[in-house]
Formats: sequence, structure tokens, C-alpha cells
Amino acid sequence: MEDTNATERDESTGGRRTFLRAIGAAATTAGLAGSAAGAAGSDDNDDGFVPLTHGVAAGDVTATTAIVWTRAERDATLHVAYGAEGSDDESGYERTTVDGETDYAGQVRLQELASGTRYRYYVWATPRRDREGDERGRQGDRDVPPASPDAADRIDLDLPESDEGERAELTADAIADEIESGTFVTAPSPTDEKRVTFAWSGDTWGYGDDPVEPPFPGLRTIAEREPDFFLYHGDTIYADARTPAGKVTENTPIDEALEIYRAKYKEMRDPPAAVAERTNLRELLESTSVYTVWDDHEVINNFAGPIEPLMPEGRRAFREYWPLDRDEDSPPGESNTFYDSFRWGKHVELFLIDTRQYRDPNVERDSKTLLGREQREWLKEALAASDATWKMLASPAPLGHPSDSWATPADRTGYESELLDLVEHVRTEGISNLVVVAGDVHKSIVGAFDPDDDGEFEFFEAVAGPLGAPAGKPDELYSPLNPTTFFAKGEYANFGTVEVDESGEELTIGIYDEHGAEQFAKTIRARDADPETSAPDRVESTFDADADGWLVSRNGGSDRPEYHRRGGNPGGHICDAENRDGVAWYYQAPFKFLGAREAFYGGTLSFDLRQEGTDRQFDADPIEGGDVLLASGEETLVYEFRGSDDTPGAEWSTFEVPLTADAGWIDLTSREPLATEATLRTVLADLDTLRIRGEYRSERGTSYLDNVVLSK
Repeated sequence: MEDTNATERDESTGGRRTFLRAIGAAATTAGLAGSAAGAAGSDDNDDGFVPLTHGVAAGDVTATTAIVWTRAERDATLHVAYGAEGSDDESGYERTTVDGETDYAGQVRLQELASGTRYRYYVWATPRRDREGDERGRQGDRDVPPASPDAADRIDLDLPESDEGERAELTADAIADEIESGTFVTAPSPTDEKRVTFAWSGDTWGYGDDPVEPPFPGLRTIAEREPDFFLYHGDTIYADARTPAGKVTENTPIDEALEIYRAKYKEMRDPPAAVAERTNLRELLESTSVYTVWDDHEVINNFAGPIEPLMPEGRRAFREYWPLDRDEDSPPGESNTFYDSFRWGKHVELFLIDTRQYRDPNVERDSKTLLGREQREWLKEALAASDATWKMLASPAPLGHPSDSWATPADRTGYESELLDLVEHVRTEGISNLVVVAGDVHKSIVGAFDPDDDGEFEFFEAVAGPLGAPAGKPDELYSPLNPTTFFAKGEYANFGTVEVDESGEELTIGIYDEHGAEQFAKTIRARDADPETSAPDRVESTFDADADGWLVSRNGGSDRPEYHRRGGNPGGHICDAENRDGVAWYYQAPFKFLGAREAFYGGTLSFDLRQEGTDRQFDADPIEGGDVLLASGEETLVYEFRGSDDTPGAEWSTFEVPLTADAGWIDLTSREPLATEATLRTVLADLDTLRIRGEYRSERGTSYLDNVVLSK
């Protein structure tokens, strides 16, 4: 096995001291010094060490506990020595046993840790002996207490201090080559005001019959950022994609499926040499802790738990191969409960949910459950009870982007009823500063939602991924939730980050490509999530930072415009090109322009346009779409530019549209051709669509938009 332990990287005096004291405590407690010395002088490791096969991981970290995971080559006792980096006072030791029942994988709980502290841990394995006085039995059924720096005194080994130190040196040096090592940070206590950072993504290896193979640079890039933790957000394997480990189908026998599932997790940590040298997953897991969420490909595509025959075996393998600790009544790695919440200081609480195990089948019904009654009630109560400044909801699939989960408007098989019930609970209970982080859909999107249209966002949502699987283009967000899109980009590998500052006043969402290049960043102030609103005098998009949530609408669908940081009037701007001859398309405004806008009656809508070439854009016939369109429900009004010079040219031109009835607004939903003041005021009072014509010509062309301003 390639030496991937981190002891050589732990070169500081404090780190070396932590290592020696932790290993020394373990040696005196478990009687390992003799085994280490024997192993060092023998080619036969039967009485010394059992190789570890797939690295280590720490996960489900709290302020005082953590779970350490590893896998041995065969039946073994797993040993974990740990210590606070740079401290002589925080060393300890735990152990457990593993066998073929769990595929030789095991989890050890570390307890009584100090909050907000970086720990380094060391893991090794020794043979599991089946005789009297052996080390059999899982953690919690040991015949020795956990160790600490004074363990030698407490178990009465009668060793002078100098001898104990020498034994620690001997033991550490003798077994260093057999050790795997990692590090993690414990969460701050719920009253501590601390900066918190984390990264998230998912969808790593394979999709359908065209798997994307490692290495995955994004995993290494995340490790280099040194987040407090990593949220591995679903599809951590692709059981139903052809990889060297095999492929699970609906016809795979259950006993064979379990072995394929296990092999998938192993190849993600240690890929076949013919595929790649590494995946970078082991390096990431050594560098920080992980909260792992499962989605569909851990079992089979789009499965619904209660009716899927393969689900129990997929669940078992997931439980075996991740450091999970979400059920206080069960030992680590033995519970099927995958939802829980984790507090990170005064300002952050992370809520992990399971959208697979309890869901009703993906069939058309008026009402069905994604979460199951028990989990749904837990989530609603936990969100309402949380006093954290920011509530981070880790949903495998987005709430506001179409998928096979919360909302699937295309075929009506989504779980919209439960989604709307949850959002209504957030609104009525006054749950502020809710931010959803999601994956699953293989694209990056940041948006916010105001379903009751009161000018206050009920929640923000950030979607990231994939890390390795093929990526697609973003779709239009779920309209019943009244979305505003800040950023949307597809067809690339990516991950997301969240940073909450020490005061808790600001949360920053970042989206990065797999090599670490920033794609988007948005900072939200805590008060912005539940603001005291007043009617603005001006709403504008200058496009100096991003596309500001604008869409391009054509043929009944929407997509994202191109964004350019330069070349505007001045600064940034957006543009798009006609993709079908003779079809008019429109720039569509984001939510901030919409809603209660009657106060703008008598004001002006202005914008800057230019085109690739001079065109009779605003003389198009027929006029059904108009040059500017305002709509509220079924009521649609359009405005036509009639002047001989009202045609965008190759240079920037400013256009102004009076928001008054006498400007000649055309009412497309009335027998009267011109809109009245009452009609225009009614549309502005509940404005749900604002569009500006981008292009209409018989040949292909490109249009550019900048400086859209709605003013009183």
C-alpha cells in the first residue's frame, strides 16, 4: 500500500509532541509497545499490524465529538490515538474491532473533545485475536479505559516518567510506517462567535453509460482551501454507472449488489491503476471533516426508498463507508437514520435531510411525501427552535430548481405539496436567514425566493456540482416560489463555499470551478433575509458585477444570457444571439423589478441597447410581443417604439418608456386597443413579467443590453 499517512507532514515541534504523547498513551494502555517492536524486526506482520486499505476520514463533528473511519485488510482491531495540535493536554486513545460483517470497515467515536480546536488523529490496525484476554468487542465494550497523557499512572504500570517518554519514542518510530493520519476542527460551542467556513459539492464519478473518470481536481482544490468541513452532497458513488467496480441494475441480485456497492466506495478512494493514480478523495478526507449525504446513485437512479428492493443493501454500504453519527441511541455506523442537525457556534446550524429513504414513489399524485412524516415534523420543529443566526438546510436536491425531487413541473411527478407546506412553515413561523445548499442537478445556481410576494425573501438557495459527472445547462427556476436568479452556469465541474463572519452579520456564497477560479460570489447580510421594507424610488441593473438574475426568453422557454464584465455603457453588460431565424426573443427582468410597482405609474423605464449591426428591430411585424412587455396574470400590455430613429444601432443607444396610459400602451387582453390608466395601474400593482425585446430579424444577429432603470 502506498504510504499516505500524514506523520511526515506533521513536522512542527508541537505536532511531533502531540504525536508522541498520543501514541505513547495508546501504547501503554493497549500494550502495543511490544507488538510494535516485534513488527519492526519481523517480516511477518501476523503479530504486529494489519494494513489499512483505503485511508481515513473524520466526520459528523460536533463541539465535543467526532467519528473516525477507516478500513482494514482483514479481521482487526482498529486503534485511534488523537491529540489537540500544539497541546500537551488533549491526547487520547480509542479502539474498536472489525470483521467481514462490515467489509472490515469501522468507525470510532472520539469524545470529550475541546470545542473550536484542531485535532490530529492517528489510526492503525492490529490482528484481532480470538482467545481469552483478546481485544474482541466493539467500542464501548473494552476492558481498558480511554487513555490520556497520564494513562500510565492511572492503570498502574509503575513506569518512571523518563521510561514512559522513551517508550513513546520507541513505539512511535516503530509503527510510524503503519499509521494513517488526518486532521479535523471541532465545532465552536453554541455560544461562541466564530467565523465558520465550509465547502460543498457532489456527483463525482460516472453517469449513465458515459462515466467521467478521475482524478477529480475539485477535491484537491477544496482540500487546499482548508474549510472547517466539507459537505459531500449526494451521489458520492454512481452505483448504476459502468465503472471498473461494476454496475448495479434493477436486475442485479441483492447479494451481488452489496458487493458492487462496497467496491464502488473503495474505487472512489483507491481507483484502479489503469484508470488513475488517485481520485484526490483520500487527500481531502485527511485534511478536514466531512458530513456525507446520500442521494439516488448510492442505490440506483431516482429510487424511492420504501419500494426499492436494492435500497437496504445500498444503505448498508453507505453506512459502512462513511463516518456517520446521527442517532444517539446507536453506535457509530450502525444506525439507518441519516438526518440530523449540527451546530457550529452561535451563528450556524447545519440541517442534513434524507430525501430518498422515506419518499413516496415518483408517480403523479396530488399529495405525497419526500421526507416522510417523522422527518418532516422533526425538520419543521428543529428549524423553528434554532436560535442560530443562519440556518443552513442541506437538501440533496434543490427546492427551487427542477429535479426528480421537490419540484418537477414538466411531468407533475414532483413533491410540490410538501415543498409548499415547508415553505409556508418557514414564512408563518418567522424562520429568518434560511439558506439552502443543494446539489444533484449538475449545474451551479444562486437565487432567492419570495413565494408570498411581499418583498422579503423566505430563503436563499445555492446549488453546486458536479465534481466529476457530466454537467448540463441550468433550467428556469420553479415559478410558484417567485424566484430571483443571481447566478446560473452549467456545463463545467464546480463546487460551492459558504463563509459566515465572526459577527454573524454576513454570509458569503462562492461558486468556483474545479481549479479554484471564482465564478460568482454574493454576500448576504443577516438583516437582508428579513428586512424592514419600504418602497424604493429606483430599481436598476447596471450589470457591473454579474447578470443580476436576468434571463433570455424565447419560444416559451428561458435560459441565461451571456455576461461580459467590459464593453458596456460603461462597465459590464449582457447579450445574447438569435438562435433561430425570424424568431423574436426578449430580455426578461428578475424579481427585484417585479411585485408591487403601482407607485411607479407616471415614471419611466429606461435601458441601453446596441446590436451587432443596424436593424429595423423595433419595426417588426406583427407586434404581438411588443418592444416592451408588462404582464400581471392574464393581463398583458405592450409598448411599441414608433419613431423613425427608434432602432438600436451598432453603438449604445438609450431608450425611455413612459409608464403612463397616454404613452400609447397596447392592451393585448382587451377589446379596447389602448390601455387605460386603471389597467396600467392594475398591471403595475402586481407586476409578474417585464420583458425588453432583444432581437427580431430575418437573419441571425446579436443584441446587447445595459443600464436598465425603473424610476418614479
